[in-house]
Amino acid sequence: MDNNSLHFEQTPYHHICLKDRKSLELTGVKKIESFDSFEFLIETSLGYLNITGSDLTLVRLDQDQNEVSIKGNIDSMSYVSEKKKPHQKDKMFNKLLK
Repeated sequence: MDNNSLHFEQTPYHHICLKDRKSLELTGVKKIESFDSFEFLIETSLGYLNITGSDLTLVRLDQDQNEVSIKGNIDSMSYVSEKKKPHQKDKMFNKLLK
């Protein structure tokens, strides 16, 4: 993933509009943490949203309205509790090393 980071002002609402798994419009975007053609990690007013797929591109970025549009082949969207959550296997391995 690229180390691109775009920060937005805070907004009280968050909406997602997915059209035919090819076009995604988001509102309530606080910050784009990172993105590349396979994955976007976006901080929204309701938490971090991870978007995965292929040929993903940032089409529109409106920092005044806190909106983002993404196009590509969208495979999944999921909210994550933390930016980078370690896998369960990594946690167990770290405990063994202590």
